[in-house]
Amino acid sequence: MTLSNDSCAAIKSYAERVQRVTSPGGVTAWLFEDHTLPILSMAFGFRGGAASDPIGKAGTARMLADLLTEGAGSLDGSAFQRAMGDRAIQLSFSASSESLRGTLRSLSRNADRAFELVGLALRDPLLASDDHERIRDAACAEVRKSLTQTDQVAMDALFAHGFPDHPYGRPKGGDLASLAAISRSDIVDLHAGMVTRDNLEIAVVGAIGPDALVALLDRAFSELPVGTSPAVAPCSLAHLGARFVTPLASPQTTIYFGRPALARHDHDAMASVVVNHCLGGGTFSSRLFREVREARGLCYSVWSMVRFSDEGSTIIGATSTPNERAGEALGVIQGEVARLIQEGIGTDELEAAKSYLTGSYGLRFDTSRSIANLLLELKFDGRDPSWLDERNRRIAAVTEADAARTIERLFGDGALLVTAAGEPAGL
Repeated sequence: MTLSNDSCAAIKSYAERVQRVTSPGGVTAWLFEDHTLPILSMAFGFRGGAASDPIGKAGTARMLADLLTEGAGSLDGSAFQRAMGDRAIQLSFSASSESLRGTLRSLSRNADRAFELVGLALRDPLLASDDHERIRDAACAEVRKSLTQTDQVAMDALFAHGFPDHPYGRPKGGDLASLAAISRSDIVDLHAGMVTRDNLEIAVVGAIGPDALVALLDRAFSELPVGTSPAVAPCSLAHLGARFVTPLASPQTTIYFGRPALARHDHDAMASVVVNHCLGGGTFSSRLFREVREARGLCYSVWSMVRFSDEGSTIIGATSTPNERAGEALGVIQGEVARLIQEGIGTDELEAAKSYLTGSYGLRFDTSRSIANLLLELKFDGRDPSWLDERNRRIAAVTEADAARTIERLFGDGALLVTAAGEPAGL
């Protein structure tokens, strides 16, 4: 389903469109009802994710996600895929650092079968040994490929050095040693501890009303066991001021940099989003884009972002540049961070950033799938539906004083953790 431009423009409050639904079995969900097309999308997930992988077995949650559609109940993998294909049902799973997530897309008339298959995959996945080995082989192949990619190597190094001895520092997809160590029983145990009612969050968007949805929710989720995943310990990005270089044969060097960021519920969190947009928020107007790409031609792309997480938010950025200019590129990035600290952000730049951030937010409501994913993010973040309207008001309210205070809190002395992969000169 794609919401029409007219219907999006007519919506005064997105939050008022969200209905809180509770099934007779006690399963709760947010529903954004829209009958523009006879399609529904569901985003759902379980707290835990890769952070719950056993020690030394990074990649377990990723393998579990891949295995959940490889057969369930009396259906082997081929039969399960046929059952989805016969009704044009799309169901997939993925693992992030903090959650195991699923996405469902179906015609409304096939919703009964779609939710039945979701429930079967969650309650009774086969997790067959043959499939386990095949999925492991595919995961290892991806890891081997990533070892030749400077961007992946530099990013993995940033988190490994930034969060040593912490789940956030482990690669979500695992490495060759950890994947080899994962047994079927590890996946079975992780499934039992993570895929539970207490860890579950659900968002549904599309052509279905609350009365019809509650029965479907029970069909898919009511029989899941209780239990919660272990909490993740708080952490903060380490090794500020340090540089770590991974030698890799390549004509270019990829550079990643980072600092700790503010928690998502901090009173300056939205100000940090505005500040980051001015520094390197991915548009042609950002300082890093102007100075690293336009003024000096050092790269094709350079960016930074605020990465909010449950226990260790970060501001990270990256660029790729010819090896011989790596030192120069990093110097310009560090110079722009220093200039931000020294000069702050002026009125025109601040207003332009706020205008872009508030104006572009509506793009997140363009399809049923994107709305469902947004609602699920809010649920995992512990926010109320009112945030759909409040977010832009918070952005618009950021003042120059707020920005100045937030720059000091975010960047402090300007020291960065830097990782690079390639054959860089000057690092």
